Amino acid sequence: MTIFDYKFVKVDEYPTQLQKLQQLVAYHSDVQIKINTGEHAITGFVEPIKREQKAILEWGSTKSAALDDILLLLSLFTRRDVFVMDKSEKNMATIADPRQYSGGGILYSSIPYKVDTSGESNRSSSIAFPCDIGFEESITKIYTLIRSKEWQDKYRGGYFLFLAQQAFRRQHLETAFTQSWTIWEHLFAILNQNWLSGKRIQQIEASEKISYILTTYGLRGEIDNKSRERISSLVEVRNRLIHFGRFPVRSDVHTDAVLFMELTEFVLAKIFGLLPSGVFNTMEKLEKFLTEQGKVNTWR
Repeated sequence: MTIFDYKFVKVDEYPTQLQKLQQLVAYHSDVQIKINTGEHAITGFVEPIKREQKAILEWGSTKSAALDDILLLLSLFTRRDVFVMDKSEKNMATIADPRQYSGGGILYSSIPYKVDTSGESNRSSSIAFPCDIGFEESITKIYTLIRSKEWQDKYRGGYFLFLAQQAFRRQHLETAFTQSWTIWEHLFAILNQNWLSGKRIQQIEASEKISYILTTYGLRGEIDNKSRERISSLVEVRNRLIHFGRFPVRSDVHTDAVLFMELTEFVLAKIFGLLPSGVFNTMEKLEKFLTEQGKVNTWR
């Protein structure tokens, strides 16, 4: 695939290399995959560009190139740390996490499947095999969008993408929930800082910030009193976790936390210009959460 002039090519032994990665589910498509603990593996090569454009995201280094941005997007959508190592780095320790991300399933599923039958034909026949080019086209469109001045001005450089990568990683639910919450707070701040002072943004109740994001990105048309009460219960979970280090003890607390993380992916999909996938019935679960009677917390 080609993204922003960078050409990515699979290695010849791709099926074998793919199997080396951590696989949590056995399946069979073009390659038979078995469950395994996994490790890092070279699955492809990227051809260098003579005149690389600078990165648009805030990497903290003047040497960062557009390729660094693209690798971050690939990590979010493939649910794995995607990185480049040149030949001179062979003996260096790799600090990237080899495990598959917990999050990112909704993002990946939001990419439209598009069949292209005009690809290279098999060497032994004249038949051109169909190929899914939806991933390539979608990542290209997303990165073009991210590089636009309008998007950069609106989202203040897109720093929340770094936060998303941290939130999606395989980790304790408590940590992922807290990091997802930070993304919502961050988005509220950058979308309102033109007319609200930093102090005022901090003073606004968290439930109002969550309600704002839900309506701004069309996850909810309006927030009635019942919905506000349920959102407040979610804020209670966050406050208990932040101040006391653990979730409150109640039967649905983990379900609510997972829902919030799924909603985070919905928001990101909208920001990327995608139609969020309903693969996990997220909107149905949100509707149930906002309308059902809340449970009583048991504090410890």
